[in-house]
Amino acid sequence: MPSIHDILTKAVALHNGGQPERAAALYRDVLAVEPAEPHSLHLLGLQMRRAGCEAEGIALMARSLLLAPTLAPALFNQARALQDSGRLDEAIAHFRRKLELDPNCGVTSIALGSEALARGRLDEAERILRRAAALEAGGAFASRLRRALERVATARGIARDAADPSLPPGLVVRGAFRDSSGYAHKVRQFVRHLVDAGVRVRLVDLNHGDVDNLPDDQIDPLLHTLDRPVRAKAVLSFTTPLVVEAVPNLKTINYTVFEALDIPPLWATHSRRHDHVVVATDSSRQAWLNAGHPAGRVHVCPEGVEPLEPGRVAPATLQGLNGRRLADYPVRILNISDLNSRKNLEGLLRVWLRTTRAEDGAALLLKAGKGGGASGSIRDLLVRLTAETGRTLEQAAPLFLIEGMLSDAEMMSLHATATHYWSMSHGEGWDLPMAQAGAMGLTLLAPDHSAYRAYLDDRVAHMIPSRVTPALDGYRGRDWWTPDEDAAARLLRAVIDDPDGTRLSAREHLLEHFSWRSAAHRLIDLLRGLDAL
Repeated sequence: MPSIHDILTKAVALHNGGQPERAAALYRDVLAVEPAEPHSLHLLGLQMRRAGCEAEGIALMARSLLLAPTLAPALFNQARALQDSGRLDEAIAHFRRKLELDPNCGVTSIALGSEALARGRLDEAERILRRAAALEAGGAFASRLRRALERVATARGIARDAADPSLPPGLVVRGAFRDSSGYAHKVRQFVRHLVDAGVRVRLVDLNHGDVDNLPDDQIDPLLHTLDRPVRAKAVLSFTTPLVVEAVPNLKTINYTVFEALDIPPLWATHSRRHDHVVVATDSSRQAWLNAGHPAGRVHVCPEGVEPLEPGRVAPATLQGLNGRRLADYPVRILNISDLNSRKNLEGLLRVWLRTTRAEDGAALLLKAGKGGGASGSIRDLLVRLTAETGRTLEQAAPLFLIEGMLSDAEMMSLHATATHYWSMSHGEGWDLPMAQAGAMGLTLLAPDHSAYRAYLDDRVAHMIPSRVTPALDGYRGRDWWTPDEDAAARLLRAVIDDPDGTRLSAREHLLEHFSWRSAAHRLIDLLRGLDAL
């Protein structure tokens, strides 16, 4: 008969070999014989977490630590579990005990240093991070630690400048502004219009890894000049709540968004530490309120669109594998999406395969992902959808796939190439490509949910009915929305068959209410009302 040690050894091998269900069954076998076996409790708890049973996982690991308080892996994994559940003080206590047992653990040091930095405890953060950097010199975390220490020094400088009466008053803005992300785009736009409105801005780059950065010549030169010190009352961060870092004696304000019905516990706990949260739409505000955030500390300031005249932007010139140019198709439908489940490219492509025919005068222009490699993912998805629908891409209207990093100007050229913009997203905090498409006069096909309702309705866009459903992947445990694919198919067929008769324009509405200039002035008024400017 195998011993408990033998069973546990086999279970760990299955665990590490990607067979969690079989491993969990063996952990339970061990616990049926020895209910107080701490390693099985810990590892079963870890498996329960990965299966989405958060509370059960935390309870099992807590029992493990009661029996074996110095079980270092359990301390670390319990700390992560408590952190994800928003129980940050308990998580930090576990990280500290882990570091006492394993003083050279770089990951634990980074967690503790980052927590101190998030709270504005600069001396504590520097002490932890410097020691970790000395231990990690040349290691996997060396670059991350160096950047964290740079942020400590920057925070000290901002705090020092805020107390200097000789400096001009202004606003510190933190955010990634060099890359091709939506957050970076909104930083570039807000900052440029804040400066145009007379606000003196110190811009602090929040890029943590020099990934996906645009070349300098594709970024407004103004942004490279905004490194002058200011006497600020507040730091306005454009990022997720998890990477906001407080500066002593300055207000902490976070401009952010969320795409589901309520924010995760970890977001909620971090957000409650901040003086104020600013979101782009009432949908996001409701997500914070649903998580218990104080109503008086979450505010709405919409994002914006560029007021580009028709014909001002040159359309992109694209040719398909069949030799035909995109411009040859009278109906050219654009979608710009990251490669993640929230964007629901699966639903979009399934509707496309089901609904369109090769002889249609229509084409789908899909810009997928920020970097390369999108074609492989899309190809795999199409193989699966072909098996599901019984229809191949060759039987449907053509797909033009664009991948790689594009500048703001190149993105505008994609919009100028299209006649329609279509989304099947499960949820949006704003959806800049959709809003900008509307501002450029494209006919919009938008899900009737989340941020879309802030700037669209059925007078100016085709709204796709949607229902609330459980979310997937990184949004697991939340609810989001799923657009009705049958309704989307009917709508798609209608705009292909009668593009003139189904023409709608949101251009006038968006330019009147949602220009970047008006967005910046709304933000200025809000910050002044919060005594942050």
